[in-house]
Amino acid sequence: MSVRSVFVVQNNIIAIICLSIQLYTRLYERCAYEDPIEMSAFSQVIDDEHMLKITSNFKRLGDRCYLENAGATLYPQSLLVNVNEDLMSNVYMNPHSDKYTKDCIEQIRCMILRHFNTDPSNYTVIFTSGTTHSLKLILEAFRFSSISDPHNERNNGAFVYLRDNHTSVLGLRELASDKNADVIHIGHDEFLTAMNTYQKHKTSWKDKYKSNNGPNTLFVYPAQSNFNGYKYPIDAIDNIKNGGLISTLKKNLCQINNNWYVLLDAASFVSTSKLDLSKTQPDFVCLSFYKIFGYPTGLGALLVKNSSQDVLSQKKHFGGGTVDIVLSSEDYHMKKANLCERFEDGTVSFLSIIALKHCFDTMQKLIPRTRHANMMDTISYHTFSLAKDLFHQLQELRHSNGNKAAVLYMDSDFSDIKKQGGIVTFNILRDDKSYVGYAEFQHMADLFNISVRTGCFCNSGSCQRHLMSTNKEMKEMYKAGHVCGDEIDLINGRPTGAIRVSFGYFNSFHDVDKLITMICRCFVKGNYRRSKRVQNNKFTLLDSIKSSKLMNSLSNLHKILSSEDELINNLNEEQEYAQLQSKIVVKEAAIFPIKSCGAYKIRFAWKIGPKGFEYDREWMIIKDTGVCLTQKHNSRMCMIRPKIDLKQRTMTLHFKGKSPITIPLDSAQNRLKESSLCNSKVCTDTVQGYDCGDDVANWISEALEVSYLRLIRQSSADHRVQKKKMSGEKTLLSLSNQAQFLLINKATVRWLHDKIRDPLFVDNLENLTDRFRGNIIIDMENELVEREWHKLIIGNLEFRVEGQCNRCQMVCIDQQTGEKTAEPLRTISEQFGGKMRFGIYLSYLGSLDGSDDHSLKIDTPVTPIINDDDISR
Repeated sequence: MSVRSVFVVQNNIIAIICLSIQLYTRLYERCAYEDPIEMSAFSQVIDDEHMLKITSNFKRLGDRCYLENAGATLYPQSLLVNVNEDLMSNVYMNPHSDKYTKDCIEQIRCMILRHFNTDPSNYTVIFTSGTTHSLKLILEAFRFSSISDPHNERNNGAFVYLRDNHTSVLGLRELASDKNADVIHIGHDEFLTAMNTYQKHKTSWKDKYKSNNGPNTLFVYPAQSNFNGYKYPIDAIDNIKNGGLISTLKKNLCQINNNWYVLLDAASFVSTSKLDLSKTQPDFVCLSFYKIFGYPTGLGALLVKNSSQDVLSQKKHFGGGTVDIVLSSEDYHMKKANLCERFEDGTVSFLSIIALKHCFDTMQKLIPRTRHANMMDTISYHTFSLAKDLFHQLQELRHSNGNKAAVLYMDSDFSDIKKQGGIVTFNILRDDKSYVGYAEFQHMADLFNISVRTGCFCNSGSCQRHLMSTNKEMKEMYKAGHVCGDEIDLINGRPTGAIRVSFGYFNSFHDVDKLITMICRCFVKGNYRRSKRVQNNKFTLLDSIKSSKLMNSLSNLHKILSSEDELINNLNEEQEYAQLQSKIVVKEAAIFPIKSCGAYKIRFAWKIGPKGFEYDREWMIIKDTGVCLTQKHNSRMCMIRPKIDLKQRTMTLHFKGKSPITIPLDSAQNRLKESSLCNSKVCTDTVQGYDCGDDVANWISEALEVSYLRLIRQSSADHRVQKKKMSGEKTLLSLSNQAQFLLINKATVRWLHDKIRDPLFVDNLENLTDRFRGNIIIDMENELVEREWHKLIIGNLEFRVEGQCNRCQMVCIDQQTGEKTAEPLRTISEQFGGKMRFGIYLSYLGSLDGSDDHSLKIDTPVTPIINDDDISR
């Protein structure tokens, strides 16, 4: 080993020790453990770009890990913005007096039915205050008795419910008893066995026990258990209606020639799964919208199959808007003929209902359709994969003595998404096999800023079954002082409840790892064996130094440093990498003064202002509708070539075949306009700008062959900010789409150029580079490495990487001629597995030495920084 190598090793060891002490001290002071370096991919289903878009809507969480989506999912920030804008811009009145508001509500009813793949000809939407209200409404109106003999108490139908239902369903038996219906409960295994048995005998049973004029039986079960996410067979509804549960009535000595109706509690299911009412058609479906969207609360729906509505004939109470005529001095009234009007007593929560439009719209924009081209299927697979990962990690969790550290209360093994949702329910065991009380777990989770649900989750049937407690034992627990919602988590060493983790679309594998890390730190004795998913990630030595191995104990540092050869090899690799990076330089720079028009190439240097390069995307062309024009709509825009003269303070526009036109850079800001940039990636912004006059407007209209175009310049007072900022900082933007700067690595362009096999694509390297419309063009030896960078130092200037640029068809426009080609987008998609990303976004942070020189110069060296602790990307 050379003297220089020894010196480098010693310096790095000192740096490593200092870093580990700092990290360990910070861990001790916070009494919490986080391991961002070992965060794997966000998801196996949703790509990182969409996950970043999603998580940027939940910045209010900070470092909180929210895992209580089965109780209430969280609303995205953009949803509230959209709802607020709507309410601030429109006047909505009581729908009983305002036809417009009523029409809006009717449109939203149709939107709800479309979401469940049905329409008003099959189902009717009745708005309620939530699932519990919907359940109660059905029982109050349901006719159990026979039409032919309504007063025969021995023939008054039956109310049958699954014992593993939510408490709100159990409460219905009181109403059924008041109607003299037989009340029958059925167990989890009994129900599944009955459905399997029916499948074997369905031909001989079908229609055998039906009686059109006989009494009615109502069966209630959940589409998904809120206790552990088990999905009950919703495709069994026809089997139930055709006699699949007759044996249950026989066993209870009840009338069997009944008409069966099915009430599906879909509250837990529809929050993360697709309910397709074109394939399965329960008579009644109840749900709460906050379970799906997080907002609004206090609003639910009862979906009634139109062909089943006649059985809801015993509704007694009526309120405003539900009757056609009522006399105050005589017991006389006539209810509305329309089902939803008949059941919606009083004024519906019309502002909350109107908010549902934005709920659906926001989710459609946030969630990609990566599974079966369906938003809800994407959410279902995403949450399922997270829960499956947690399930297997808990299964494998062991104490140092080999004893299991977790008891799982599941009814599936996560082998089939049709049988399991994104919920995991468990308890923790100590190394002596004794239970950790759920209240203790809850307190520790709160310390680590993790939100979970503990107890029995208002599902006493499932809780009792999985905890294997008899009715007698449950009553003894009550006598001992244990009631629902208290913190008596252990009685005689046995748990009275459990821990539930439920995932939403904004959760990621980082949340799984954070929870497992907390469990290991607090309750598991022994070394934490990372999941295979985490172990498969490859880290450099320096990454390992910053990982949890050192944070667990400084003694691990000795183990890492004891392998001298490994250390030297890694340090040599780091040195080689640093030498390679020193060869990176800025080869070109460009600004695009008019959004979507041609580039102005910078020869020597250019000043950076608060919004990026000065004069970059400071002007835009708008149509007479106020919509911003882009190359997507008019590819000739790239042939408008601006030239800026800083000495003369002018910008001259050139276009082939036309005389140039010059406008001043310091023109008087007159005739203020506000133009909404619709149909673009900044469509939610309203930009204030100044009209540049008729002369240039006419010139542009003639060049682009589009009438009534205007050139608008963004006002210096317009403070448009970057949206996808997880740090909470406000970065000002001009009229660019995503960030202040776009950087292109010419080595990556060369790599792409070599990959393109289309013989019709004849671009040279320079023309291909121009298609990506980068502000900063660097050159180096390695391709694609820029995708891993977190920060850049260019000379004396510091930049932060804001993510990769998601490409569209604009890269298929030849920036010299305006002609469109299939490449290079096709090859980009092919090379990156359908993810069309090329180039990275940058935001300017300032000069390193605090100087006033904010100019970027050509041929300046570039130093990238890879900081794996930065998880903001």
